[in-house]
Formats: sequence, C-alpha cells, structure tokens
Amino acid sequence: MLKLCRVDEVRRAEEAAVASGRSVADLMAIAGSGVASEILKRATRAGTALFLVGPGNNGGDGLVAASHLAGRGWRCLVWGWKRSSPGDLPVEQSLLERLEWIDPAGIDAAIASADVIVDAVFGIGGKPTLPDEVGRVFAAAREARVRRGIPLVAVDTPSGVDCDSGESDPRAFHADLTVMLGLPKVGLYRPPALLHTGLIEFVDIGLPAPPVGPGDAALVTLEDAREWLPRRPADTHKRAVGTVLVVGGAPTFYGAPRLAAGAALRAGAGLVTLAVIRSLIPSIAASLPEVTFLPLPEGELGAGARMAELVREALPRYDALLVGPGLGQEPPVPEFLAGLFGLRGAPRPIGFGQPPQAGLPQRFTGRAVVDADGLNWLAGQPDWWIQLADADLILTPHPGELARLLNIGTREITSDPWAYAAEAARRFHQHVVLKYGHATLACPDGTLIVSPQVHPALATAGTGDVLAGLIAGLAAQGLGSREAAAAGLAVGSEAMQEAVRRVGTLGLLAGDLVEEIAGVLARVYEARW
Repeated sequence: MLKLCRVDEVRRAEEAAVASGRSVADLMAIAGSGVASEILKRATRAGTALFLVGPGNNGGDGLVAASHLAGRGWRCLVWGWKRSSPGDLPVEQSLLERLEWIDPAGIDAAIASADVIVDAVFGIGGKPTLPDEVGRVFAAAREARVRRGIPLVAVDTPSGVDCDSGESDPRAFHADLTVMLGLPKVGLYRPPALLHTGLIEFVDIGLPAPPVGPGDAALVTLEDAREWLPRRPADTHKRAVGTVLVVGGAPTFYGAPRLAAGAALRAGAGLVTLAVIRSLIPSIAASLPEVTFLPLPEGELGAGARMAELVREALPRYDALLVGPGLGQEPPVPEFLAGLFGLRGAPRPIGFGQPPQAGLPQRFTGRAVVDADGLNWLAGQPDWWIQLADADLILTPHPGELARLLNIGTREITSDPWAYAAEAARRFHQHVVLKYGHATLACPDGTLIVSPQVHPALATAGTGDVLAGLIAGLAAQGLGSREAAAAGLAVGSEAMQEAVRRVGTLGLLAGDLVEEIAGVLARVYEARW
C-alpha cells in the first residue's frame, strides 16, 4: 500500500531522492513523460493540445509533456500564467521550439480549437484560491468540456485544490483525469477535492515512499491484492477454496442477494449458497444457476426464529457469512436477526465450525460481512458491539447507515467521512467500509485504507451489494478481514473502470461490475507470460 502523503512528506521525499543522486531535471523528465504517456494511451489520434502552465515545476512538468506530444505529431498550444518561456527543461530544444505560445487575448480561440486541455498551473504548493484570470480560463475550459466533450487533464493536482486538506476553490480545474506524480497526495482523496480530480492515474517517478503505520491513510492497489490472494493447488476442490452463505432478499429486493452472490462467485469463492425465502428461489435460480439455496420459511408463525435456526445450523459449513442485502425490515426480519446474532437472553457462543446447541439464543462469534438492513437492525440494538465483541465483522455502510450506527446526522458523516469511519471502527472494534467518495476501509488500529478511484457511475442501485459480495468472496478464501475488504476496494475500483470503458457512465448497471470482476482478477492472479 502507498501512504497518502502530506505536502511536507512529498517535499522530503523529493529532497531525499536528490540527496541520493537524482537530479530535479531527471525527476521532471520522468514526470513529464508519464503525463504524455497517459494522454497518448487514451487518444485515438494526434490532435491539438492546449497546455495551461504556471511559473513553477508543475508548469515545467506540463511543458515537458507538451514537448513529448509535439514529438508524436501533436500541435501543442501553450498559455502561460506568469510564464512566457519554457526555461531550462530536460527535453530537446527542437521539441520545445514546436510549442506555440499564445497571446493571452487568444485563449478563447485556443480553447475552441483544442482536443484536450491540460492544467499545469499550480502544483502541490497551490492554495484553494485562484487568481481571477486563471479562474476565468478554467471556467472557459469547463464550458468547452460540456459543449464538445473534450477531456480535461490535470498534472499532479488540479489547480485550486489544497493537497493537504482537500479544500478547493469552486473555480478549481475540473479534471476528467489527474496524472498524479511521485507520491499520492492525501487531500486529493477527500471532499471537496475529489469533485475536481476525475480518475487518478499514478505515475511513479522514483521517490522513496514513507512507510504506512497505524493511524495513517493509505492507498490500496491491485499489487496489494496480488500479494494477498492465496495460491490454489491443482488438486483443490470447491469447498477448499472458500464457501459463502449469503442471507438476504425480500419480495421487493430479491435482486440484491443475487448481485452479491454473483460477485462472491466471480471473486473466486468455490461455493455460494443463498439463504432466501422460498418464493424467491425460482426467479433467482433462473438467472444465477451456479448458486445453491437454503430455503427459508415465510408468512408463518415463528418464521423468524425458524429462519435463524436454519441459518445457524448451516454456519459450520461456510467460511464467510454475508447478511443484509435486500433483507428488508419487515417482520419476521428483526426476530430472525436477533436469533442469528444472539442479542437477547443469556448468550452462549456460536461460530463457524461449532455445531449449534439447543436452548437459549447463542451469541454470534463467527465471521460475517454485514450490509444494508443488517446494519440498520444493528443500529437499533444497544451496545451490540460489546455483545458481539468476539465476532469478526466487516461492516459496509453508506453514510446514512453509518449515521444510524453512530446515532448522528448524515450531514455530519459527509462533512468528514474519514473521521467518522475511523470513529466507528474504533468504537465497535470492527472493520468498517464506508461507501462514500473514495470508499474507505477504517481499521480498529486507526489505519484508513482508501479505494483508488471514485466515479459517478457507481450512483446506481446494487453497486453496494456487489462490493459486499466481492468482499465476502475474498474473505471466504482465507484473507483476513483487513485484506479482504482492502482487496475488495482495489478490485472493485478496477472493475468499475472497465465497466465504464465498456458501457459509459450513465448506462452502467451493478451487474456490469459483476461481469468485470473475473477479468480484473485474471490480470491480478494469473501468471504473466
């Protein structure tokens, strides 16, 4: 994992790199080349690029990138703010001479002709306030993005954003892509900065990364997931590679457990069983034939207690439990959850590998991902985290659910999501995945593990069910709760990007994410030839 760094940590890393023999010119050459590569990766042809550059090193990185594009046949226009010439840059003079510096009065015409606009005005030392002249240019660039769909790219950070706090000028550059250089900057993963970054692509320029310690915020990557996934021997079988029991589904929400079960299967679980009421089984089985079923009673006296009894009897056969997707809150759900978790009467322990005992309700001590209505029910149980202290839980709330768990307002959660996720993990002594902005895993030791991307395409029903199923499927394969949840964030983030490339933002469905999980894991898990 990569520590999310403050500006002073980035500067110390740059100084350490120089002290070890690297030159500032060398770092700038790699940075500028990386920016150009990310643009070329996405472009279908050479076109016109408009670079907005400032007087510092960020402007130098942008000009190096522009030179590389010019060398690949692009027409590169340059608008300088307090900069009228390239200066001493680590690129060939012949390439610098191809750059076309425009008069300030010609900015509107330049924007109108551009196929991509690149912001390299302010770097990590920038403040969340913009000079009016720069703000007006950024506003014109955004209008061009709306009218013509041209991409906007930020070099290292969108100008007008504080890289420590995340505070932003409302006129800050609205990037579709931020090419982050060297080390990830903590502020860019927080609101409101995340409204300006777009997708973030990280370019390693060889800076020494600080270690991640308890209480730090860190970025999880697919490389981390590769290290955590277990290696399967050739003679294994479905029960040996992970079994998941998914409990959920109500007549109006039967799609939720189906999505969760599909994600758990695609995550690599060898066997997934859906515990749902009998009437839902035919419709789910028709679209998901790979799952097995544990039929639950409905509409009968004592159905909740009988549901709990059936699920508890099944628990020893499963490595992970997911409870909550589409479960609903109507009777007999409260009675069922009380019986499942044992939050009434004089409890005795029950966990995976332990056969249930007859008698008084037994306290749950197994491993579970708790989502949706499972969380809503827990929120109404006094001191549930004390009674379930021996359980190993991964809670996956959205802001409203976390607000109910902490008994505060949703606005408080969204005002400082990391702080409240960390508070929940500390208070409950469980792992908490907050699904807001860059989805974040808060660990009981205070560490925050952050998803690489945030994207508006995820604002569609069922994406949370997919994430919960993905995490449960990884947990069933032997990953610890911290690793399963963190790997779920990394794999889910990459699956989202693949789905967006295929179907776009507005038309993405939660099922599209499920279909991309297998391909992402194939790139992570399979041997490279």
